[in-house]
Amino acid sequence: MPNLPIPDWRRWFSWKISEADFEQRREPYVLYKNYPERFDDFMGRMHMITTDLPKYRERSKPGGLMHSTNQRLWDALDWLNLQYSAGAPVEQLAEVWPYALEWAEEYGHFDALFDQSPEAGNYMAPHAALRTEEYWIVALRLTCFGLLSGYAHCMPRVMAFLDYANELMDVRDGLLERLVRPFVPDRGTPPDTCTRHLPYRKLLKVFNSVPAKRPEVLKTYLDEWYHASRREPYIDQHQQGGYIHYGYWSWEAAAVTWLLRIDDSSYCDMPFYPKDWANFARQYPPPPLDSIRRNGDICPQRGWWWSDASSDSLRRFEAGDIFPDAGTARGITVWYWALDQRREG
Repeated sequence: MPNLPIPDWRRWFSWKISEADFEQRREPYVLYKNYPERFDDFMGRMHMITTDLPKYRERSKPGGLMHSTNQRLWDALDWLNLQYSAGAPVEQLAEVWPYALEWAEEYGHFDALFDQSPEAGNYMAPHAALRTEEYWIVALRLTCFGLLSGYAHCMPRVMAFLDYANELMDVRDGLLERLVRPFVPDRGTPPDTCTRHLPYRKLLKVFNSVPAKRPEVLKTYLDEWYHASRREPYIDQHQQGGYIHYGYWSWEAAAVTWLLRIDDSSYCDMPFYPKDWANFARQYPPPPLDSIRRNGDICPQRGWWWSDASSDSLRRFEAGDIFPDAGTARGITVWYWALDQRREG
């Protein structure tokens, strides 16, 4: 199943932030007295499960395989959360996210096998239940981390993972659907409700606002975010020593800012806004409003475009360039925005 190269575990372990560098952390409530142990916990389990899985998968029960791979997925997302708070370069996080997605799919595979086994008792549960705390723990972070890391083209895989059992129960989340809509075709009109209600439903107002009003609406969202999050699993985790606190961040605010090209200058320094990850995301711009053009048209947005005129037509255009004819017999070349913008150049 895995398609990615084996993680460079030695290098990943070396990313633990020193006590001196930890002073420059992004989140003041994350404490160094907890950080080294939590880093080692997450990285150690990810390494152990990944290394041991090929040895035991043939002789382990479906339930054991399901639980261990689920633990690895949660650890990966918590580790990404913690490392961002501790001040790690966003490039590190973007390198690890594809593994989190692959591990999600591997967990999904074993979870589906478990559902078909006598252990499950004829009960089929979602890989990540959108109406429970798993919405934020898995669904929202997996989606937002991917979008902000330049992997919007992987959203069909993310949604295939999240749809399992949720789709059968007609459970769809208005925010997630809006975030992935440009990248996952044929999902229909997003619902106007959010499965976890607050704080997320307040963010739907940004999509419904005219562009000029969006910064103000998003600023208000961030101002109300913590209080509106009172039923979410991360609330007040900094108290009682903060051992399970990995940072307060409105990942969804950054993802919406990137997707809708909102000028965040009025709220980029507000608490809970992960501005460094939002800034990183801008090198992988979202699709332009008109992502299909013809030869002779002016390129509306800098980035990679492709044509079905040939298999090697992928080219980088600058805003204002004229799309060329790629030599089609009928003289018409259709150019499409490439969803995968993670390329050099």
